[in-house]
Amino acid sequence: MAIPELKSQYIWAVVFIVYVIPVLIPIGAPFQMSDITMEIYDKINSQGEGDIVVVGGAYVFAFDLESSAALIAAHKVLAENGARVVNAPFAVEAVQFEKYCIDAARVDEKYGGPWKYGRDYVQLPYMPGFTSAIVAFLDDVHTAVATDVEGTPLSELPLMDDFRNWEDISLWICPHWSFDLIVRFATAEKGIPAIYFAQAAAYSRYAPYMMTYPDKVWMTNGFLGGAQLEKLVGVPGLGTAAIDAYAILSAVFVVFVVLGNITEWSKEEEEEE
Repeated sequence: MAIPELKSQYIWAVVFIVYVIPVLIPIGAPFQMSDITMEIYDKINSQGEGDIVVVGGAYVFAFDLESSAALIAAHKVLAENGARVVNAPFAVEAVQFEKYCIDAARVDEKYGGPWKYGRDYVQLPYMPGFTSAIVAFLDDVHTAVATDVEGTPLSELPLMDDFRNWEDISLWICPHWSFDLIVRFATAEKGIPAIYFAQAAAYSRYAPYMMTYPDKVWMTNGFLGGAQLEKLVGVPGLGTAAIDAYAILSAVFVVFVVLGNITEWSKEEEEEE
């Protein structure tokens, strides 16, 4: 019996559907929980009323999107606990990414959340200079930057009245590739605890920092880390959808491999006959 040939367009159509389904209907594929992610959740959850958390670093939106799953979940916890966030971008595209995560978390009062802009969170503009900008920011925020991203003077934002320098930072969250600079200047020199929502490609590169600075530095790993934090927070999102897609697609690949081999065996039998 002849078996129909597996045409590439059919395969790609199935792959596309497999990617789309988890986004629309999450299935909650099982995955292993990381002890480090649980520590990260506890650290974020320990940020209480009035604590100031800096979210910042430098890289491009396309790479940082993998970090958004964990950061969005973290924003939800911080908002529920009454902590405050200052977004500090040291690259141009970091501004858009940090604003996107705030909006996606739906923590602003315009979405029914508890945060009010200027009082509970502030979006600073791009601060050029990279390492020198980070040093200046830690030493004196109001000298390093004069306004927020919309041009409002920092003196008119209540949150910034309480944020003068590194001594006011309770935790630094970095969703960007520049985590090495945050560890160097914020953690190593100032003792500020730091969390990196790492892209999978960067995890192995920066993971040694967790051994160098135990109980000061933590990292999640790509979309899997995001899914783990989403599960702990109880809000499935992009990380959960990505893991669902990986799980389903892995099974689909196995099916295609089996069907492909059966097709080839069928052709060989026909040729022999």
